[in-house]
Amino acid sequence: GTGLWTLIAGTGIITNPSSEISAVTGLSVGTNIFEWSITNGVCTFYDTVNIVVYALPTIANAGSDQTVCFDSSTFAGNTPTVGTGMWTLIAGTGTITISSSPTSSVTGLSMGTNSFQWTITNGTCPPSIDTVNIILLPPTTIAGAGPDQSLCNVTVSTFAGNTPIVGSGVWTLIAGTGTITTPTSETSSVSNLSVGTNTFVWTITNGSCPPTTDTVNIIVYPLPTTALAGPDQSLCADSTILNANIPTIGTGLWTLVSGTGTIANPNSPTTNVTGLS
Repeated sequence: GTGLWTLIAGTGIITNPSSEISAVTGLSVGTNIFEWSITNGVCTFYDTVNIVVYALPTIANAGSDQTVCFDSSTFAGNTPTVGTGMWTLIAGTGTITISSSPTSSVTGLSMGTNSFQWTITNGTCPPSIDTVNIILLPPTTIAGAGPDQSLCNVTVSTFAGNTPIVGSGVWTLIAGTGTITTPTSETSSVSNLSVGTNTFVWTITNGSCPPTTDTVNIIVYPLPTTALAGPDQSLCADSTILNANIPTIGTGLWTLVSGTGTIANPNSPTTNVTGLS
């Protein structure tokens, strides 16, 4: 018998239709069906072959590298228009929620660099591959601004903040007055403090992570009014009225330092005192 190739679906130009091993060109994407028939007189046998042509897959784009502060994130891969995509872990750790989703979430990231690959495949065509790195930063040091300070009639002090192990710190004034000598030093000096409460905040930052903060109050008290207890008294009775000055700054307090006496109101400059010996 004699053979003959014929196109029955799709496209294709058969170079030598009567040759069983003919070349064929001009195939279209998808399924192209050809029939090989062998005829001998009035007898014919047929068989078909499918030649499936796959389009090149969409070029993979895994998205920009990420720097995160928590052990989970979301991918930003592109959606394939040709082919199907798949995420795979290639370095570090991470549990991919939906490996075929370009925007899948991922959890369980480890400290440092975690690398993931977005692969788009289509049939027998070479895959398109792109990689994204998700860098997990270590936790920012918890800020400690030190204990509040109470000062007497001075305008200069020194901070007692903690040293950042992770991140960098800076002092800022949020109430009162004060000139910070070295804002990035946890033990910077501060001058020009005003009388009253001066409040400062110590902020530690680490990349894009939320900062940690703590505040410290530096309270400056003015010198108290000079105490005047009044003139000495000579009495013929065992009670009298004290005659001290009224404080304009601070509070006064009477105390017995020798002899005997019951002070009626220790905070009053003109209190009664009885039981004198």
